[in-house]
Amino acid sequence: MKATAYILLAIAITFATIVVQAQESDDNMRILITNAEASIIPPKHFEYDSLTNRIVHIGTMSYIQVAKVANRPYNKIATAITKEYMASQGFELIDRQNCKMLSGKDATIFRSRFLSKDENGNDMYFIRLMLFTGSKNTIWITADFPECISKQIEEAVRNSMLSTEEKE
Repeated sequence: MKATAYILLAIAITFATIVVQAQESDDNMRILITNAEASIIPPKHFEYDSLTNRIVHIGTMSYIQVAKVANRPYNKIATAITKEYMASQGFELIDRQNCKMLSGKDATIFRSRFLSKDENGNDMYFIRLMLFTGSKNTIWITADFPECISKQIEEAVRNSMLSTEEKE
């Protein structure tokens, strides 16, 4: 019985080592989002949920979603997003930043805040990042996560969003 436990422990350690090594190679982690015709490298510990077509971290109620807006340049969409428009949708626009994708393409990220409910029905503030990029078509990436963990998660989520590439 004791020998079996040691064997199972050795297998678990070996498996964990393989998983960690695989996560260290970003290209191995790239996920194709077929309906958006794009791929993304998710943050560590996030998983692709094919039922919702989202990349999720269940423990923190966080997600990333990638969508395509056909035949609409991203700058036209980004120009239409104002504080007033966001307020009409229930969001407080915090800031807007022009940036570059890892591929070198131009993009715009909007950071906003909204009130929702946690798993127990209590009020909870969330941060929403929206990134728009693309030329003929817009790639629209949305990420939501609790505001209370933004210092721990926001940079990893933002870096993941910036890794998105259009399928050529």
